[in-house]
Amino acid sequence: MKFTVTRNALLNELNLVQGVVEKKTTIPILSNILLEAAGEHIDIAATDLDVTIRCGCPAVVQAEGTTTISARRLFDIVRLLPESSDIEFSLLENDWVELRSGNSEYKIVALLKDNFPSIPEAAPATATIPGGLLRSMIQRSMFAITQEESRYSLNGALLALFPNEIRMVATDGHRLALVSKSMEVPGIDAEVRALIPRKTLVEILKLIGDQDVFIEFGRDENHLFFGVGGKRLVSRILAGQFPNYELVIPRDNDKLIIASTKALGDGIRRAAIMSDEKLRAIRLSFKTGALELTASCADAGEAREVVPIDYEGESLEIGFNPMYLLDFVGASGSESISISIKDSETQGLLRPVGTSELDYRYVVMPMKF
Repeated sequence: MKFTVTRNALLNELNLVQGVVEKKTTIPILSNILLEAAGEHIDIAATDLDVTIRCGCPAVVQAEGTTTISARRLFDIVRLLPESSDIEFSLLENDWVELRSGNSEYKIVALLKDNFPSIPEAAPATATIPGGLLRSMIQRSMFAITQEESRYSLNGALLALFPNEIRMVATDGHRLALVSKSMEVPGIDAEVRALIPRKTLVEILKLIGDQDVFIEFGRDENHLFFGVGGKRLVSRILAGQFPNYELVIPRDNDKLIIASTKALGDGIRRAAIMSDEKLRAIRLSFKTGALELTASCADAGEAREVVPIDYEGESLEIGFNPMYLLDFVGASGSESISISIKDSETQGLLRPVGTSELDYRYVVMPMKF
């Protein structure tokens, strides 16, 4: 195997695979990438056995071949080489890989390609999803995924495709984020559901980047497939039953509060400084025209913040985890937020106010003081 590739083109692809490669593993081959040179192109693959990514870039191939090489070591070398430089790769007889670029020369130990895990064949595309839409949905829901690995079916987000709608839902049992958009979804004639692991969602965001692209989505019995151009991401489907999220969304919260996103966020951040580290709760006291935020800690002190709001009705107090509220504030993308509440013991419903292509709902369970 022998080929020459530009440093910038290769670095872009190596950046893409770093999140998939296993950093700490008892299986050495999983720390490597599969490198294949053929025609006028090199293909790169990385896997952790749950998530696999395939990408590549143009190259001048003098001799075709395949090998595996340390992903981290190659990335560290390439990113420090001069921009726009060329890199020549050669597979030596002792199965080492030699790199030459200008005055730089490296020899890296390779592992046999036969030990690299097989890559699932992509299923036919079921639907095509606008990349910008999928990116927005992930960014507005991923923070609600549970951090408890034992709750297996909650370790990802639910993607639900309907003939005329796309939804993404995530929950950790204490809060739930639901993002949806009404639109025609070509190729979908009945509901298609898929539980996407958290790590896969992160890699999808990297795959999309800030590009205005379309994502090809497909699935088989065990895997999900996402494609952008010549890049392919394969993921195992999360097993288990996702909760019936429709039952969690409150339908009769009759008290509606409108607040400035910035003012509310700033007030919560300041009040949360004095919240008890174990309880992690702040009290929200709603009254006509004002929201009072209070927090206290026996060992530290207390805080009180007042935020102007649009509200006319009876006074009401409710407790929430401030971090849960701030997650929504940061993701809402709107200048104002609505909070609808029934009483101090019923979950609150938060929504962005204003025009948006997305229907974004965020449910938070109350806390007792």
